[in-house]
Amino acid sequence: MTVLTLGTFDTPHLGHAIFLRRCSKLGPLRVGVNTDEFVEQYKGRPPLFTFDERTRLIEQLGYPTLPNPSAGRDTILRIKPDVLAVGADWAGRDYYGQIGVRQWELDQWGITLMYVAFQPIISTTWIVERARG
Repeated sequence: MTVLTLGTFDTPHLGHAIFLRRCSKLGPLRVGVNTDEFVEQYKGRPPLFTFDERTRLIEQLGYPTLPNPSAGRDTILRIKPDVLAVGADWAGRDYYGQIGVRQWELDQWGITLMYVAFQPIISTTWIVERARG
């Protein structure tokens, strides 16, 4: 069984490491990391850490990465995972819209969307607020 998660991971932090560890317990994990170009397009600013820095850190944690240059649909179709893992903080939000797919498409492709619980010990927003003082 193949597990895929997608994200920016900017700034990489302990919460990400815990989330990835929990995802990896579902099966062999691949991590789609949003490219710098996509992050800038989506967030309206370049990431604080480059794509290379973010992917190298995730790979140092032991998880294979691949570039995710768009919302996610193309990467999902390329990998065709059995499970698409997302943080439980997305429950109740439009994750399908975020990644550019619909539930019926995941069903058709045989992909299960699974919300992974985690305790957000730290978040990127918290880091940015702390850095601003």
